[in-house]
Amino acid sequence: MKKVLYIACVIMMAIAFTACDNESDYPYRAEYLPVQLVGSEKWSIMNLENGEIVARDAYAQAPSAVVDGMYYVMNDNGTYDFYNVTDPKKPVNKQSYGSVTSFSDDGLAVVSLRGEPLTVINTRCEVVKELPRSVVHCSMFSRGMAAYQNEEGLWGFINERGDTVITAKYASVNAFLHNDYAVVVDPAQANDSTVFFSVIDKKGNELFHANSQEYGIIQPFFVSGVLPVVKNDSIVCLNERGKEVPNPNDNHEAVDKAGYTDFSRTAAGLFLVVKEGKMGLVDSKNQVLIPTKWDRLVDISADRYIAVTDTVCQIVDQKGNLVGKEKFIHVHGSIEAMQAARGFIDTDLAAASLMMLIGPDQCCGASPSTTLMDMNAAVGDDPNVYNGQNALSTAQGPFRIQYLFNNYIASAPTAEALPSFNLDARVMAVNVSFNASHCGLKTEQEVIDKASRLLGTRGFVLEGNGIFTSEAGPAISMGYDKGIVSMFYFMNRSFAQPMPRNPRK
Repeated sequence: MKKVLYIACVIMMAIAFTACDNESDYPYRAEYLPVQLVGSEKWSIMNLENGEIVARDAYAQAPSAVVDGMYYVMNDNGTYDFYNVTDPKKPVNKQSYGSVTSFSDDGLAVVSLRGEPLTVINTRCEVVKELPRSVVHCSMFSRGMAAYQNEEGLWGFINERGDTVITAKYASVNAFLHNDYAVVVDPAQANDSTVFFSVIDKKGNELFHANSQEYGIIQPFFVSGVLPVVKNDSIVCLNERGKEVPNPNDNHEAVDKAGYTDFSRTAAGLFLVVKEGKMGLVDSKNQVLIPTKWDRLVDISADRYIAVTDTVCQIVDQKGNLVGKEKFIHVHGSIEAMQAARGFIDTDLAAASLMMLIGPDQCCGASPSTTLMDMNAAVGDDPNVYNGQNALSTAQGPFRIQYLFNNYIASAPTAEALPSFNLDARVMAVNVSFNASHCGLKTEQEVIDKASRLLGTRGFVLEGNGIFTSEAGPAISMGYDKGIVSMFYFMNRSFAQPMPRNPRK
């Protein structure tokens, strides 16, 4: 079975918009929705209960999801401010944050100031707890838990007090989203084509263990008490103990009988259905609640839906009645900032780590004589993936590594022919980069300065224009732009070019 990739996307799954009374399948409760009204380029906040606008054309940037009245907006400086719908003009925070998560129903968010560690705050933007400096990422809270990543790249969980509940030992984790158990992934095994995963409870107890050869994960969290998986090309559902159980969301027989061409279950247990290209809503007994007349229906709470005709949206209730008179063309109800990043980098450690990747005649394992043949284990066995590309990307800890070749990795002699690998393609350069945009404004230059001083220990001498050369032949240039620090290692010094150094403002 194909290696499952969904499960490795740590905490970044798309989350449904809002929640309703007594319905745990909605991940959080919200009474407001950010919208862009017809004819406006700015963003407003809509009250979902009555459809009225509580903050009209208030923001140039799209606000986040509104949870318990709280939301964030990026300001003109590229940092973030939190607002409450009770006062949409005045930020709650006194200092703008460089990195944020959305608030949760727990009334908590994770933030960082420029150059500072991550911090848990409450809805008054007061500090609940400053997290250890070893925490480099932290997710938003869900059901009293937030996932965190340490400097070794492993993941664990903290509680609403900021205390570690489950130590960082997993390669990736997913939220305690709808229930009190979560899907976690073991660190890579010797055979990294197989993903080993477990389901744990909020104390870290393992409820069951499986792997991607047995089950392919469709979505990395439980909904309606089950985890949908693929087994032998069929979809089955597992409960929290790993037992196969009936799918509570299956309504194929009923919708097929009614002549609908497609359906999907809402979190409230109803069904969005499609007939002749139009969408409507039925209950579990196939009784029509909203006729199939809309181009699109989007489930945003138990009794509120976005109804779309052409590109114009309106809010309707569970019976299809319009809620308010406002029309809008865009909505921003999903949670994008699922993680906050630590607001500092140990620049000494970052510079030393960069130097560990290079030598006078090699970088990240590639030397002037390295060809694709030497790296064929890294590209797999499908040339279609690399057809027409001359770059091979990978990652090592916080670093993104890109190997640049002097020819396409794979190509086809004619448009009709199948591509094949160019095994004699040679590595021309290696680019190593990492993101420092969430850190202090001087971070990039500090790393470059310290790395420059260390290059002498690797056999490199500054020749001018920020280019360092080695007697073995390669050259190095370093720079930064928009918070991304980059180091280029050129196998032949004659190809070396200086890198721009554009500070953030």
